Amino acid sequence: MIGEVRKLDDVLKGERVTFIKMDIEGSELAALKGAANTIRSQKPKLAICIYHSPQDMLNIPIYIKSLVPEYKIYIRHYTDMMLETVCYAVL
Repeated sequence: MIGEVRKLDDVLKGERVTFIKMDIEGSELAALKGAANTIRSQKPKLAICIYHSPQDMLNIPIYIKSLVPEYKIYIRHYTDMMLETVCYAVL
């Protein structure tokens, strides 16, 4: 059974955010969409896992840039396997 799901924008309600990290088993893009207003307005540093599906490798960085075009995007891979690839977005 899945618990209640709420958008980060609704949970944070304008609270100051400087860093968002996500490793939520393939739900990162949906969670980013739920945090779109916070990301646009506050431009926190982001560390988002992008290895859960091949589409995430492209779609997540593109979506992040669509929210804040001035973000610099960095991709870092931490293992010899297909796991642990992280997209960083910083100003």
